[in-house]
Amino acid sequence: MNSKVPSRFGRFFMLTAGALFLLSGIAFAQDTGSDVNLDDLFGGDMVTAEQNSPAPSQNAVTSALKSDKVRIGGSFSGSLGAAATWNNPWDGSFDLFNADKTEPSAQAKATVFFDARPDEDFRVYGSLNTSWPYAVADSSGDNSIIPNVSVFELFTDFSWNDQVFFRFGKSTVKWGTGYFWSPADVINLEPINIFDPTSQRAGPLNLKIHVPVLGTQNNFYFYTILDEKNLAFSTTALAGKAEFLLGKYELGIGGYYRYDTAERGMLTLTGPLGDFDIFGEAMISRGSAKTFVTDISVLPPFTVSTSEVDDHRSTFYASASAGFMYSNQNSNVSAVGQYYYNGEGYSDTTRTDLIGKATTVIAALGGAATVPGKAMAQALSGLLFGSGRHYAALSLSKSKFLSDDFSLSILALANLSDFSGIIRPQASWKIIDRLSVTASPMFIFGGENTEYASLFGGDILAFSVSVSIGSGSF
Repeated sequence: MNSKVPSRFGRFFMLTAGALFLLSGIAFAQDTGSDVNLDDLFGGDMVTAEQNSPAPSQNAVTSALKSDKVRIGGSFSGSLGAAATWNNPWDGSFDLFNADKTEPSAQAKATVFFDARPDEDFRVYGSLNTSWPYAVADSSGDNSIIPNVSVFELFTDFSWNDQVFFRFGKSTVKWGTGYFWSPADVINLEPINIFDPTSQRAGPLNLKIHVPVLGTQNNFYFYTILDEKNLAFSTTALAGKAEFLLGKYELGIGGYYRYDTAERGMLTLTGPLGDFDIFGEAMISRGSAKTFVTDISVLPPFTVSTSEVDDHRSTFYASASAGFMYSNQNSNVSAVGQYYYNGEGYSDTTRTDLIGKATTVIAALGGAATVPGKAMAQALSGLLFGSGRHYAALSLSKSKFLSDDFSLSILALANLSDFSGIIRPQASWKIIDRLSVTASPMFIFGGENTEYASLFGGDILAFSVSVSIGSGSF
């Protein structure tokens, strides 16, 4: 038997018991006559259900959470499009009518959810995702076909005495305040999609215990996070977060512990500053969960050397981010800007050296089209993505441009460590309801051995047109 298991179990048991003991103390000390914000009860991600007005004698909070009907709904997104790409268009060989690559695109995806609230303190929510093609080959290699359907969320909400609120199941965990990057979000399974930063991201199976301090807008959260690929005490994480309202600003403080990976602490701050909403967050980690590439051999057998979590236990990594949001409904203008310091990025000299070695190996293997060259190219992509230490992004948009049916936007993203990036303007026209067309050029720049140019295969000009067909919620 592994001698470490009892200590892991003991640590896990003591931390969990301590959290529950603290919950009991907080709950019994609260004033049960205070008001509760409905959005705060279940983390602010409730789906609006059909509700009946509560009778005067009923508790307004619990009555609002009860419904005799199970709500079923979702969303559908469909589009057809085409894209053309010109590689290295600035070298004098650009030909508007002779793109290096052209390809069509099609999308038909949907999310379906149910929301059941049979009792005032009990709720079950679930959602499924699917996208075309709706059946895919099984990755096990037995040539079987399986439906392309996945469970995105499935959880239950219940409460004790309207003072302690529980959620158990697979659900998104809302940590962090960042828009394009969120170093404090250490729990969710997916990173932010920088081209669709507001989309909901998949979360793990977890138990959340929420204790609002009644009479205030302060909150305490406790989490037990399970690893679906390897359920064990050593892979089960514990986390806690406290939120405090300080005037017009909300301060968040949290911590994350898992035996086999880096411990992390986080700090967030959000609030207004004049016409702007500002946000900031910081994270410090003892060690790193990231697998670092330390060397790439340019001689056969072309090995890639890496370092694991335990190699960095004595090193502290700090990451931070700050940004702003602005919206003017009168002029229909909105803007979001953010700076991100990635403490787990490579130094400029280390990154340049590793990229140069990987490029040499790919060429020696016959290029990325060969099987071994493709494997090294994939390793290079993993090395490159998020490899810098300084990033910035800015998004500007204006709706109702010239008419109610036109809108314009531009997204600029840059790795400030190697001065590579992406600029994507976009124009949209709503032809009729449920039918709109979007045109978007995209410029990728940076040159040799830089993050974005290397990820996309060089300096690129791409132009795409897509038609959104029948998209909407139901």
